[in-house]
Amino acid sequence: MATPTDYRTKRPRKFPQPKLLTYEDYARLTPPDSGNYELHNGKIVFMDFPIPIHQEISSRLNAFLGVYVLTQKLGKLYAAPMDTKFTEHDTFQPDLLFISTERLSLIGDKKIEGAPDLVVEILSPGNEAKEMSYKRHVYETSGVREYWFIEPEKRTLSQYERVDEELRWQRTLTPDDTLRSVVLEGFELKLALIF
Repeated sequence: MATPTDYRTKRPRKFPQPKLLTYEDYARLTPPDSGNYELHNGKIVFMDFPIPIHQEISSRLNAFLGVYVLTQKLGKLYAAPMDTKFTEHDTFQPDLLFISTERLSLIGDKKIEGAPDLVVEILSPGNEAKEMSYKRHVYETSGVREYWFIEPEKRTLSQYERVDEELRWQRTLTPDDTLRSVVLEGFELKLALIF
């Protein structure tokens, strides 16, 4: 199905959205395998393509996490694009996500059906503060256990952990610091290796 384009901006036009859309609506209305759309609070949102520094950080972190998850047999690690349905009206594509062995039943044929144990988001120039705040709220209410928010320009990683049913900020790390995961027990990484 072709996506209507606004020829003045060369970007897809906004979809008419008279109601809160569900995952089924989202899957029907967006181009298959595009990887450039998410469903935020029942509205389809076009996501800008990532820039090189975003992809470099994602690739490096994916490599370090991937080796650790595989060798320790901890579960499955996925990189975007991967539809992850958090609620009936919220389907995101986190940059990286981890699902523990005990929760592999969340992995469906076409999407992840629930909150991963660990979510990693890397800020892109097109991301707005309101959008990122909303996503963190959804991660919190849906049960994500650990959340890493990376800001490439600042060269920082903010780490959030589930405490008393909330995702609470724990620390903000710089390239001189070592990241230690709660969910991936024993995982340590000098942040300079990804920046």
